[in-house]
Amino acid sequence: MPDRLTGRTLVIATGHDLSLALLEGGCLLAQSHVAMLKGHAEALVPAIADLLAPFGGPACRCDHVVVETGPGSFTGLRVGLAAARALALAWDADLLGVRSTQLVAAAAPKDGRLLVLLEAPRGQIWAEGFDGPGRRSILPPVALSAAQAAALLPGYDHVAGTAIALLPDSAAPIPPRAAAIEGLETGALGAAELLYVRAAEPAPAA
Repeated sequence: MPDRLTGRTLVIATGHDLSLALLEGGCLLAQSHVAMLKGHAEALVPAIADLLAPFGGPACRCDHVVVETGPGSFTGLRVGLAAARALALAWDADLLGVRSTQLVAAAAPKDGRLLVLLEAPRGQIWAEGFDGPGRRSILPPVALSAAQAAALLPGYDHVAGTAIALLPDSAAPIPPRAAAIEGLETGALGAAELLYVRAAEPAPAA
């Protein structure tokens, strides 16, 4: 499998904001990103049409469709997955998935160990740990309390994401952006299936 997707690729990320990207041979052609808590179902199709308009509009076809699989808003993720499946079927394109945490990791520093922390409902934090330039996952996606997430910080060189209270003072929040796919190798992509993240087991009583 090549390091980068060949041909044309549409990336759909709707688990947090509404983020889209169009790539050719792994290089970014166009992108759009709108901060959005809800309303993905109404906004997604027009946003895709706007993105593809300069590249042939309805005549534009892609060889691959990559969709955000989570962790994120299940309503938003389901909207994105339904659209991705429909387009992949219409274009006879490959359908692949990418985790929300991977999109953040791709836009964060590549040296050392990286902890991605995303705001989650009910005061929780979605976390995943990565290591090395290839951003190998060393802590699978998990849902944590803020205290549990904070306890992980000393083991990492960098922290990135949207959990503002746990980010370094100088760090700007990094939401999952579709365009970040440009920094990921093909081998990092997976199946287009929604990611169900379980809460971490509580520590045993002393």
